Amino acid sequence: MFETLSSGLLSLIAFVAVISFVVVIHELGHFWVGRRFGVHAEVFSIGFGPTLVSWTDKKGTDWRIAALPLGGYVRFLGDENAASASDAETLDRLRSDHECADQVFHFKPVWQRALIVAAGPIANFLLAILVFAALGMMRGEVRMEPLVGTVLEESPAAEAGFEPGDLIVSIEGRRVEGFFDVTQAVFMRAGEPLEIVIERDGERRTLIATPERRVLDDPLGGQRARGVLGVSLSPEAQVTTQRYSVLEAPIYGVRQTAETVGQILDYMGRLITGRASTEYLNGPIGIATTAGQIANMAVDANGTAQVEGAGPSGADRLVRLAGGLLGLSALLSVALGLMNLLPIPVLDGGHLLYYAYEAVAKRPPSQAIQMTGFRLGLALLLGMMLVATWNDISYLRDLFS
Repeated sequence: MFETLSSGLLSLIAFVAVISFVVVIHELGHFWVGRRFGVHAEVFSIGFGPTLVSWTDKKGTDWRIAALPLGGYVRFLGDENAASASDAETLDRLRSDHECADQVFHFKPVWQRALIVAAGPIANFLLAILVFAALGMMRGEVRMEPLVGTVLEESPAAEAGFEPGDLIVSIEGRRVEGFFDVTQAVFMRAGEPLEIVIERDGERRTLIATPERRVLDDPLGGQRARGVLGVSLSPEAQVTTQRYSVLEAPIYGVRQTAETVGQILDYMGRLITGRASTEYLNGPIGIATTAGQIANMAVDANGTAQVEGAGPSGADRLVRLAGGLLGLSALLSVALGLMNLLPIPVLDGGHLLYYAYEAVAKRPPSQAIQMTGFRLGLALLLGMMLVATWNDISYLRDLFS
């Protein structure tokens, strides 16, 4: 009973830490650029709900730590609420007050408003780059040569003509650097024919394989559906670990962030065109589950190999915990940045779309158009959240069954 409670508490702490870290960095991006342009931030809150602690800085911003630590928000002068919706009555009053008018976000030139809005997603991408770079220096990058070992009978790989000893060179025109690239490429492509270039006996050949959908155990203890080729890593494959220097790490961080962006955009594109399933969408419950499982695996004494009968030290567990949660934070930061750039009026991308219209038409869209867009965008987001929550609940049901 105590172990269950401890595990649940650690999961909750890990989830709160990851979500708050990523969202607060996003809001700090808006806040920092807003201040550079002279916009007054009335409130910067870490968390939502009742205020637990607050203080006011020398520029008049009320900094708060709230009771529900699930992210945060910045409210600029003239905003009606935490979502930065404009309040017409307040704006009319502020417009006549020449002292305050220059500090109002909604009165700034369109290019400044666009930069302030874009600063949130940009902050998320910069965070991901920094985290990936730090992980590249601390634990390095492990690469396993994409050399085929066993080919399962009657599997997609066997039907396509794979043989033990084949070296996988590329999938759908994308170069394969390691065996993990193969797993990623087929994970969400069940039922989709893939052009795979392999090297056999010094010659390159092109094979067409269609991954099949299977429900398999995941590394976190649950089960997920995935595309499977039916090949395993050869025991003769070379495994290397490369740690990056201070100068090399930023390049590695940019590369990892770009690859993550590419993977998410690829999935979104195939989802829109009906070539991918919505079963891979996850919401807050899924994030909480993943964060909790990573945290519990990191501190589990059986999670690493024993050396002379001794388990990992407290310092080792702390390092593994920090590394796992930082890696998850980087992935979520990229996902949050991309999601907010979608041209949906509720999100930053929707605001940028309105600003683009205003820059061309020399006037903002009418209030009626903006409200209609807000309602449609909210309905779309709620629909996506319902699908994601259903997937999360299904995963939890399988996990605890």
